[in-house]
Amino acid sequence: MPKLLFILTALIASFLLSACSSTPYGTTNSKVHLVKPGETFYSIARRYKVDLETLSRYNPKVVPHRLRAGTELQLPTRGSNPQTPSIQYTVQKGDTLSSIADHFAISLSNLKRSNPGIDHDRLHPGQKLIIGVAPRRATTGYIWPISNPRLISGFGEENWGLQKGVNLQAQPGQTVFAAKEGTVSFAGEMRSLGKVVIIQHPGDQQTVYASCDALVVKTGDTVKKRQPIATVGFNTLVNRAALHFQFRDRGAPLPPENYLPVIQ
Repeated sequence: MPKLLFILTALIASFLLSACSSTPYGTTNSKVHLVKPGETFYSIARRYKVDLETLSRYNPKVVPHRLRAGTELQLPTRGSNPQTPSIQYTVQKGDTLSSIADHFAISLSNLKRSNPGIDHDRLHPGQKLIIGVAPRRATTGYIWPISNPRLISGFGEENWGLQKGVNLQAQPGQTVFAAKEGTVSFAGEMRSLGKVVIIQHPGDQQTVYASCDALVVKTGDTVKKRQPIATVGFNTLVNRAALHFQFRDRGAPLPPENYLPVIQ
């Protein structure tokens, strides 16, 4: 009898914990596809009968034209709710809530709210997290910040920790333009990035211009699109004259190649 009582108690406790850990996204509604050689973003979308916008929404940091074999793509499952899409993520060694939120381009508060039953300060490999998928927002009106832009390295091609952007080929002293109108929220020195300008744009979007030589704007200035804001300096990330450029949406770094005009 005591053994039966123990089993019943354990079952009830398990049920209560499950109920308490419900999230605004419900259960996960995604699956994973491992990209094979020769596959493209378009062919995978067509295979699973998913439109490109939805596939991009589930994979905000994947650059479609640079898709590589071995990449894991999140895919919506059949019958998933388009109003509250979510994916399941398995915690890896070294992960933190902040790094996971950054990877999936969502806010830390939303990630915590989606996973109320976990210890936010003690993640361990193998844990399953529910990630609410944020919609991709319109980014009309942006231009590349230098004339005739050419990529030295694209988003995610190198491991530079927090320096998540692209490096653009340039000449020393070449003019750097504002990618869109906005307000300069920072103009000064940053460790490892050198002289930096950050512009706050409408819709809580930001652009970051690093490895500059001379800054011609200051914090608080209002700038117009194509207005000169700096000149190109030496980029220690690639050991040559180049502009390091980032695009951020609600603070999360995203691939500029997905949001700005196509570089030929």
